[in-house]
Amino acid sequence: MKAPSIRVGAHIEGIHWIAEYAEGLHEIRLYREGYEVDVHDAPPSLFGDEENAGSKGVADHRAAEAAVLAYLRRFVAEHDAEE
Repeated sequence: MKAPSIRVGAHIEGIHWIAEYAEGLHEIRLYREGYEVDVHDAPPSLFGDEENAGSKGVADHRAAEAAVLAYLRRFVAEHDAEE
């Protein structure tokens, strides 16, 4: 059975970005226009204590999606600043 993941995407300045969080590996894969750009270990503070608080509901899933999307946006801002 495949470990649960969260996949979010955003168009930022005309470019389609995707971030995929793999819960079992606790890593985030970042894609630009369908091509993998980078893989990061998810920061321990990404989900706080909620990740270990028991069964997850819809609100927990939405909060996790929001956290991954925020991580994606921060990555893109830093990535674009480097270019």
